[in-house]
Amino acid sequence: MPRPDKERAPAPYRDDSVYRAAYGVSDGLLADHVIVGRSILPGASMVDLALAAAQARQRPCPALKDVLICRPGVAREQLRVEVRWGNSSFTIHERRNLLCIGRLEERESAPKANVLMFDVAARGEPVEPRALYAELDRLGYRYGPGLQVIRSVLKLADGMLFNLSAGNHRDCRSETMNPALLDGAIQAVLCLLQYSDKPIRPGGLLVPTGIRRLSIHGSVRGTCFVQVGESALTRRADDVLADLQIRNERGRPLLRIEGLLLKYVPRDFLDKFDGPVPAEPS
Repeated sequence: MPRPDKERAPAPYRDDSVYRAAYGVSDGLLADHVIVGRSILPGASMVDLALAAAQARQRPCPALKDVLICRPGVAREQLRVEVRWGNSSFTIHERRNLLCIGRLEERESAPKANVLMFDVAARGEPVEPRALYAELDRLGYRYGPGLQVIRSVLKLADGMLFNLSAGNHRDCRSETMNPALLDGAIQAVLCLLQYSDKPIRPGGLLVPTGIRRLSIHGSVRGTCFVQVGESALTRRADDVLADLQIRNERGRPLLRIEGLLLKYVPRDFLDKFDGPVPAEPS
């Protein structure tokens, strides 16, 4: 008998209100997203799942808002999730565990974010991506090859400019966004913080727990750029609120994030999610 985590993840199952997907821990995003020794589903994948579920229902989805990650998707052998859509809201479940909630914005509105405008051709002091990933690994963020999407970095007077690139893979569920690139934008914030005069406080981690609004303006695939500056960050004690924008090689905006909340948690925060697996409803 092959082990479940060695098999290819089954194709997502869809009906009118439920979108189902599975992730194996031996490869893909779960294998590449290890936080303090545990494979967990990236928060970017929850956004990807919500978009995929909306597309499966043929619903326009220019933006998501009030996205809250209620619980990390901690993988054991295989992580099976369901996305359930209401009229304008969604929930993501793993068995009886509620992982994420959020709402759909069907009509695009003007962004309110304090987004840093930037030039993708800016010049600055190069920073070696391998050094950045080594620092993140030291903190407790272990990114495998599929999530090491930072290709080059420039240190500028007002922040850092990151060139991100990722190929398509089977854990890309939606048609409009590669979750590895969205995760790369979150990685960029962590990297800037470590280069700032107030890095992440020792003994803990910053983890994404919510997004006030995320709007899609183009296909977030292939190669893109994100610039992170202190002016687009709001610090609340040890927590950080960030506004971000992802642009393509021509400088066109592809995705805007307003109010990405990175919550400071102790390094052992995942221990409380190691209890028995809840039984499926009969």
